[in-house]
Amino acid sequence: MTKKYLVQIIEIDPIIEELIVLNIQGVNIKCFAGYCPPVIEVGKNYEVEFEMVLPEELDIVKIENEEARIEMLDKGFSCDIYGYMEDDIFRSIIEFSDQDIHFDYPHLNGQFVKITAQRIDVLF
Repeated sequence: MTKKYLVQIIEIDPIIEELIVLNIQGVNIKCFAGYCPPVIEVGKNYEVEFEMVLPEELDIVKIENEEARIEMLDKGFSCDIYGYMEDDIFRSIIEFSDQDIHFDYPHLNGQFVKITAQRIDVLF
């Protein structure tokens, strides 16, 4: 089951309508909104689900002594997501389905890792 989160919309890009900046737990993240209600407003709160979109060649590394966080990498959607691999869940400041990463990298189960994602999709 996908977990839902209460977020606040910080910005909706005037040119790329799908680019939305959200605040979740005090952290601003840039997301791709492929589908959302007809009207969403900056400053309002919404309940959403998240999904990470991974590149074909996964960039994942074990990290020591870190804290869960998401770092945007550029002006686009790419980001580094730091969190804990726990079976089929990747726990960062947001919980993601690990998309079967635990099958391809069983040695990282129970470890703190950094995953570079193409983007984070948000579903309203």
